[in-house]
Amino acid sequence: MTPRRCVFIDFDGTLAERGVVPREHAEAVQRARANGHLVLLCTGRPASIVAPEVAALFDGVVASAGGYLRLGQEVLHDERFPAELGRRTVEVLGRYDPAFVLESPEALWCTPASARRIRARMGGDSPAGPAGIGSGPADILAAVRVRDELADRSFAKISLWGSPVPIEQLADEIGPEVGALPNSITTEDLSAGELHLSTVDKADGMRRVIERLDMGAGETVAIGDGMNDLGMLRAAGTAIAVEGSPAEILAAADLVVPGPAGLGIVRALQRLGML
Repeated sequence: MTPRRCVFIDFDGTLAERGVVPREHAEAVQRARANGHLVLLCTGRPASIVAPEVAALFDGVVASAGGYLRLGQEVLHDERFPAELGRRTVEVLGRYDPAFVLESPEALWCTPASARRIRARMGGDSPAGPAGIGSGPADILAAVRVRDELADRSFAKISLWGSPVPIEQLADEIGPEVGALPNSITTEDLSAGELHLSTVDKADGMRRVIERLDMGAGETVAIGDGMNDLGMLRAAGTAIAVEGSPAEILAAADLVVPGPAGLGIVRALQRLGML
């Protein structure tokens, strides 16, 4: 009998394609849970843009790249930019005027100009996605909240694009408390990416969850495809990468599976004897 495991699955590019989960992936997650394993979504997305029907597939959610943790109905952790750092971040972004959203578990906060650019980028007010669980880009648009002034907003992370300078420069100007990563949802362009608290990582979220569950790192499985998955892949007992991931991700993996179109989650859970 396969030992009980706790599985952490990345969302964009791993579980889902364009924000939509193939039904075969949803069924595999449910079967693994029915067989006694714990399965959590582990995403860079804030909880506000994880569709309720997607969240309901899992035992819990690690969102905001480790900053927000929910196990069952209990929120274990909710870490956000300190107020002064948040104001400084918004000030630096205002100097360069990229399109950006401040990501929180409650909403995506943005200016009217950024909201217009988001809707144009997503293809309108009700973009259609592939068939499956979740509404794709529409889940993102539904969370958008518009304000002229953002300096007082509480948030965990920022997504941005169209910056006239590289995102690493923005992070440097804000200060050492902030790191930068390519954006897995939008583009690999250097003008787009994510700004995050440098002390927050998916691996930290994974550790907090297994401590609460009284499980060891050897009992964990991490599945991902992006650079914000590297920490959790290195910390997991079994690391699984998606084909076409960056070289660092592939090097950290014990197993490589296809992306959502190739039903890689099904293959991974089958290989581990969890289905």
